Amino acid sequence: MLDGVSLEVAAGEVLALLGENGAGKSTLMNVLVGLVKPDAGALDLAGAPVDLAHWGPRAAQARGVGMVHQHSALVPALTVAENLRFGDPAAGPWFRPRAERRAAEALSRRFELEVPVDRRVAELSPGQRQRAEILRALGRGARLLILDEPTAVLTPNEATALFGAVRRLRDAGCAVIFISHKLAEVEAVADRVTILRRGCVVASVAARELDAHELGRLMLGRDLPPLGRRVAMSRSAAAAPALAIRGLSTSGASEASRLRGLDLEVFAGEIVGLVGIDGNGQRELEEVLAGVRRPSAGEIVVGGRRVALNPRALRRAGLAHLSGDRESAGLVRGMSLAQNFILKGSWDDRRFFRHGRIDHAAAWLATRAAALRFGIVPPDPERDISSLSGGNAQKLAVARELDGDPAVLVAVNPTRGLDVGSARFVHEQLLARRAAGGAVLLISTELDEVIALADRLVALVRGELRATLPGADRAAIGAILLGEGGA
Repeated sequence: MLDGVSLEVAAGEVLALLGENGAGKSTLMNVLVGLVKPDAGALDLAGAPVDLAHWGPRAAQARGVGMVHQHSALVPALTVAENLRFGDPAAGPWFRPRAERRAAEALSRRFELEVPVDRRVAELSPGQRQRAEILRALGRGARLLILDEPTAVLTPNEATALFGAVRRLRDAGCAVIFISHKLAEVEAVADRVTILRRGCVVASVAARELDAHELGRLMLGRDLPPLGRRVAMSRSAAAAPALAIRGLSTSGASEASRLRGLDLEVFAGEIVGLVGIDGNGQRELEEVLAGVRRPSAGEIVVGGRRVALNPRALRRAGLAHLSGDRESAGLVRGMSLAQNFILKGSWDDRRFFRHGRIDHAAAWLATRAAALRFGIVPPDPERDISSLSGGNAQKLAVARELDGDPAVLVAVNPTRGLDVGSARFVHEQLLARRAAGGAVLLISTELDEVIALADRLVALVRGELRATLPGADRAAIGAILLGEGGA
């Protein structure tokens, strides 16, 4: 919901739009691109008023408004050049491959956004897909470009390259609205910052006037205390690992993502951070640990026992899995909070099932208790999960995975797309799990997150694990991820 929001962005300016999940950022941007009609207010573009009664996506595109969404809208089976023309109202009835390829290359050179225009989108890295999305918007005449969480799936190097592209667009006279939860990025790229809280604008100032601490305070309406840590638990040399991955090999979506004889141990009372650039085997490892991909070799041992690699057996053994993609793999839109909370339950779980049927009263009570404990708003077990903000939806996913006190938690990109407050909540839950003697395997592309939380770090490079030195900084870890160092 929006309450009297006013927003201005000038040509040749990068405006950062900040706010907690549910603050109104997406609603406001959907008004700009014609997906939501406001109840009141006015919209001007390039000094000319917009007829909101007839405002829609096609009208927005015609007036130079383009948006690159957090989740790619490109067609994976088509090439970049084909995607640039697909669905373009200005395109003719015929697709001329050579001409379209030359046009795509010219657009890429003009804006200095390097993209292999002949390759299928499914074969591109996240950074390349992001640049292709921007090219598509610019190719359709965007003069106001909205970037929604553009670095959510990018490596630090890809994010740095994107910042350079954003600055070049600004210098070329394009207006850019940059939506991000990463305050350091805002400091690096924005000229001005507008902050939403509960549907209202609480600040709109020059970026140089605020630091990351002040930005966070304005977003949340309070100060965040330092993240609590504790000394790692000591263990005897004879202690058995809570989770052991032994000789794990599997095919991958590409040669770089094929797993090659992985060996890894995670002990009770520690967080092991696994870092890597997307496409180096993280998804394949996650799918094996979730029980949905069968490896070609190797085994998973939980609590000293080899476990059959299927979801039910892994969960019964005490391994919980917090998915890195709550939209397609973690939660089910159209289902209620209660249905999602018991989604991974088995028919013989006597807490929620009786004679093969769901005990709806028990599911409702357990979900309500979890919602109150984890601060899920609103705490209504019957509410559709799709009506919750990203932060509250992720809280439900965390509550479900921690339900039953699992011995091992595999958390994959657990704070992707979350605001600073929601991300802090997830971090605190991981540390609490560690303090309670649980074993946590944190698989994340967020290098700062892993460095802040993990007791030990390992890198996944082209499907192989490489050790990192204790206390290694970002530069040293980055070199390992690029294949330039490490054991």
